[in-house]
Parts: sequence; C-alpha cells; structure tokens
Amino acid sequence: MNTNINLLLPKDDESLKIKKKTRIFNIIAIIFVFAIGTMSLVIFLLIQAADSPSLKEEQIDVLRKLSQFQDRQIKLLTANNRIENIYEILKTRKKLPQAANVLLERIPDNLSIGNLEIDSKAISMTAQSASLFSIGELINNLTDMVKKKEIINSLTLNSLIFNEDKNTYAVTIQADLAL
Repeated sequence: MNTNINLLLPKDDESLKIKKKTRIFNIIAIIFVFAIGTMSLVIFLLIQAADSPSLKEEQIDVLRKLSQFQDRQIKLLTANNRIENIYEILKTRKKLPQAANVLLERIPDNLSIGNLEIDSKAISMTAQSASLFSIGELINNLTDMVKKKEIINSLTLNSLIFNEDKNTYAVTIQADLAL
C-alpha cells in the first residue's frame, strides 16, 4: 500500500483566509437582513401611527371637492356638446339675412319696397316707383343676379301695375333662391 496518500485536505493559510472571508460576508448579510426587516417594521409602525382621524377627514374632504369638480366637468361637457351642435346647425343653415342685404343693395335709390318676403326657397317683392326706368333697372339687376347664379336661380315678374291716383308704378316679382 501506498503510504503517501493523504485523504485529509491540508490546512494552509490561503484556505483559512477564504473561510474567514466567507464567514464575514455571511455575518454581514445576516446583519443587513435584520436591519432591513427592522427598518420595514419601523416604517410600518410610523405609517400606522400617522393614520389619524384628522388625516381621514382630510381625505374625505378632498374626495368631496373632487366630486364637486366632476359635476362641473359634466356640466361643461354638456354645454360644449350643445355649442358644437348649434355650430353645426348654423353651418348648414341658409344665410337669409346676407341674401336680403345683397338683394337690397341691388335696389335703385328712387324705388320703394312695399313688401319683401324671404323664406328658405323663394323671395317675393313688391316695389313702387314714379319712374319705369327705376323698375327697369331693378329688373335688370335681378336678371344679372340670375345669370350669375348669385342668390337667385329664376325670376318671375308677376305683375306691373300703374296707379293713376298716385301716379306710380308697382311691380311684383318672385324669385327662387339659389342658396
């Protein structure tokens, strides 16, 4: 048999140093675990101590104020929705006041309007003047508007009457709107 076989590891200086270092690291790790556990417990106890009734009342008060703002927000959203709907209606609506203004600009100065009716589809007008020239100028202006498709599509002369008592001419015109 061989007498040189040694089954036990030799205890040299280096292996002792490594053992010492691992033991120190293990002790430090255990200390850290206990320190973190202790700090967690302290923080938990501080949170429990700080959870006082005044803090709960403050939380309830903040929630109440937020719910008031939520009611206002709902009202604002409803108002904005209505405004948008009104805007859409106004966009699709025919611009009758503007049509009336353009039409009145084309009426000669020495011509008086006795009746002017404008609805969504037609215009009906009765005009009076002492001169046929003014009535002719009105008819020419309206005919130009029909040719340009400016506000009116078609023009119908319903009547042309001479009033002997007043020495005036009266014309009744009907036009279809191009809006």
